[in-house]
Amino acid sequence: MQKGESIRNILATTKFLLPSLTNAEKRVAEFLLSAPKDVTQMSLQKLSKCCDCGEATIMRFCKSVGVSGYAELKQVLKRQLNHPVEKDEWTESEPAQGMGEIVESVFELNILNLRKTLEVASIEEYESACEAIAHSKKVCFFAIGDALFPCRYMCLRFRRIGYESYADSDADVQVVNAYNMQEGDVAIAISHSGRTKQVVEAMRIAKEQGATTICITKAGKSELTKYSDIVLYNVTTDSTVDKEIIARRVAEQAMLDAIYVGVMQKMEADSYARLKEMSDNLKVNKLPDKNL
Repeated sequence: MQKGESIRNILATTKFLLPSLTNAEKRVAEFLLSAPKDVTQMSLQKLSKCCDCGEATIMRFCKSVGVSGYAELKQVLKRQLNHPVEKDEWTESEPAQGMGEIVESVFELNILNLRKTLEVASIEEYESACEAIAHSKKVCFFAIGDALFPCRYMCLRFRRIGYESYADSDADVQVVNAYNMQEGDVAIAISHSGRTKQVVEAMRIAKEQGATTICITKAGKSELTKYSDIVLYNVTTDSTVDKEIIARRVAEQAMLDAIYVGVMQKMEADSYARLKEMSDNLKVNKLPDKNL
């Protein structure tokens, strides 16, 4: 993504969403990936004929990759082709040997996944997420297992700046929290697959109660995205299970951090003062610096 670019990288997003597209949309995606320069010169009618699909299918595909229509797709694609991002590849041909290689491989994988997640990021979706939270008083997190760790950390940070916030580990309590939500509240869910039963159920209930729902997921289309007003995609590279999970959590934390900083920028001056006062009070838990 170019500096200042607010639209997702078209090719990266297309490749990422490919498995979740309909058969007709897949034909559009595959044609785009195979001949992107040709698409920038094609009319909507010609592309429709080449892909053996209706023009409405192409328009739905455009919406999926984050642009308003075919004209904008061609414009953005042409600009991105003229200013390509650096391609990063990460392969794990054999297990790392020695601590040095382990450290290097884990760091490289995390950096790559962060870059790929940024490529498919919709800045408008992040902006919408920040706006919703900035105008709310309650934020509830829904996740299970290790996906709950970044949620609990972010829950604490939101509490520090005055929000009523929850990130309970018990699935039944998450459902209760969802039932207690109302219009103006915000629900944030994390599920890599988009099919975690307890998380999907909590989000369904939260949406029915009128809350704004935000999810972080790798799934292009799933039960979770069906109940989400705002979808933020987390891209991870296939690797060994442990490293992939680690990289996934790092990206999720970065995404939540971005939202938190965005919310902070929208807060009033008195909120900053409250945060500073709380931070000063928390310093009493620290040992004195002997160098002072």
